[in-house]
Amino acid sequence: MTARAGASRAGARPVTATAAAHRAGLAWPRLPAAAELATIGAGYGAYALVRLAIRAGRHAAFGHAAWLWRAERRMHLTVEPYLNHVIAGHPALAEMTGYYYGLVHFLATALLLAWLYVRRPAVFGRLRSALVLATAVANVVFWAWPAAPPRFSVRGMTDILVTRDILGAAHPHGAASLANLYAAMPSLHVAWAAWCAAALVVATRSRWRHLAWFYPAATTLVVLASANHFLLDAVGGLAVAGVGVLAASQPSWWRAMITGRGWWLAAATGYTALACCVSSSAWANPPPPGTVGRAHRVHGEA
Repeated sequence: MTARAGASRAGARPVTATAAAHRAGLAWPRLPAAAELATIGAGYGAYALVRLAIRAGRHAAFGHAAWLWRAERRMHLTVEPYLNHVIAGHPALAEMTGYYYGLVHFLATALLLAWLYVRRPAVFGRLRSALVLATAVANVVFWAWPAAPPRFSVRGMTDILVTRDILGAAHPHGAASLANLYAAMPSLHVAWAAWCAAALVVATRSRWRHLAWFYPAATTLVVLASANHFLLDAVGGLAVAGVGVLAASQPSWWRAMITGRGWWLAAATGYTALACCVSSSAWANPPPPGTVGRAHRVHGEA
């Protein structure tokens, strides 16, 4: 009896350790569908309110944009004008870029959340928590450090959303007028795209799952080419996504995201696209860098 009891106690230790590991992080469990919808809706509502509440920070936003532009110029990372002029010069590419920017950001994230809730309930709670935490961190930055996007803070950039009238962005009283224009740092487009890729890597077991990293790579190109974000905004988006996943994750997630054949192919190929822009022949003679601080009439979402 004593031997059995000792064996039973010894066998209970791994279970306790596993439970403790499972509880690690700032995640909360999966809720009923109605509660999840209410929670996510309230979270997005708070995000929208913060974006609207900081509209008054125009002077600070342009000052911060000037700082970002100067920092990029010192590091020779000003890829935005080149990408913007290439895309703006081709109507079909400009349309695709504009609609990608305006729609994919929301649709992909919402559809993935719904799929995780229905098909991957075991990991939904942590992944949803990671997304909420990343967005919360971004909200703090929006509030404390508003920044104007390059489409109206850098002279010579084409505002593709307005010129192509994407989703009514050219109309001053359209839906886009409700958005805060000075919430460019960090880029939530990039943050949510990186979260989507991380979620697919964690929630699936396909040998091709790491190709999901092409999505944040493509999103990075889109936000730069559309002149809605600086390159440093995209870096900030990756950072807040990482903070959210780290805060809600367990150690096995990180192993899943950095192992596998597809990871190196996707990461190297996707993000090398940005390096190609820098090293291209056209980059050798970039358009004039312009100045920051020129006031423009703006529409749409930053």
